[in-house]
Amino acid sequence: MSLAKTEMRDISLAFHVGAPNTDNGQLTWSLRKDAQPLLERGVMIRRPGTYMSALNQLLRKQDHEFVTEQEREVLLAGLVKDQAVSRIILTNSSFLGVPGWMLSGGRLFRNAGRNTAGLRGLFPGNPCEFFLGLRNPATLIGPVFKSQSGRSWKQFSSDTDFLKLRWSEVVEDILDRNPACRITVWCNEETPVIWPSILGHVTGLGEGFRFSGELDITRGIISEAGYERLETYLASRPGLSEDQRERVRALFLSYFHDEEEIEEEIDLPGWSQALVDDMSEAYMADAELIRQMPGVTFLS
Repeated sequence: MSLAKTEMRDISLAFHVGAPNTDNGQLTWSLRKDAQPLLERGVMIRRPGTYMSALNQLLRKQDHEFVTEQEREVLLAGLVKDQAVSRIILTNSSFLGVPGWMLSGGRLFRNAGRNTAGLRGLFPGNPCEFFLGLRNPATLIGPVFKSQSGRSWKQFSSDTDFLKLRWSEVVEDILDRNPACRITVWCNEETPVIWPSILGHVTGLGEGFRFSGELDITRGIISEAGYERLETYLASRPGLSEDQRERVRALFLSYFHDEEEIEEEIDLPGWSQALVDDMSEAYMADAELIRQMPGVTFLS
């Protein structure tokens, strides 16, 4: 398949770059529930297993030598698969960097700018956007460390000053290396309430589409009885605006949340409750800083 250059330029790329241990692949599976109706609107969601090998191969080549226009065209054509597409969503939590090395150099994902610029460089003629779910480093570091086995805690933590970890540095790095690309950011802690808004921004459809997977995140942290009541309540009120539906989800979560699902146990060498509290406070202040950054759409 060969795409005309005008067609190639008309396709936008939405890169969901992480963070690791936030949605754990749920973005793909929630959107794939509506794969056909989304495709009818020109939006394609691909499973990472269908494209990561080809993408990584070209990224490696791009690091060392010139990538031709024809090679880029072949990659894009392989993603499109003869479909009439105006937007492709690609998601992988390692786009920011290898999670096991997320503290290399004592900062969060120090190669985030370079790695996202590499992705952008594969599609220089296409509009590109980046999407990033943040997570409190106090609750993120433990799961990421435990998910890898190749590095000891000393190697993984890399003598990091945990109180100085800032997502704002990651966001700024991405913006600096990709000046023509917008970035949309949200806090993972708010995902159950704003999940439909996240799906709407990633697809570019905004509030004009009702997603079948809008309650997927909520379902994992709410009691079964609470979920059934929430589902029935929303189904009986189809005229509610998204703002109203968001308030309903928040209300039901406050009443019916599953304490075991939302409680996070933190057990890392040398860590104390005081450190966790201070890291959490720094994270909230950092999120407010990101909210004010030019070029950032902050969902909350």
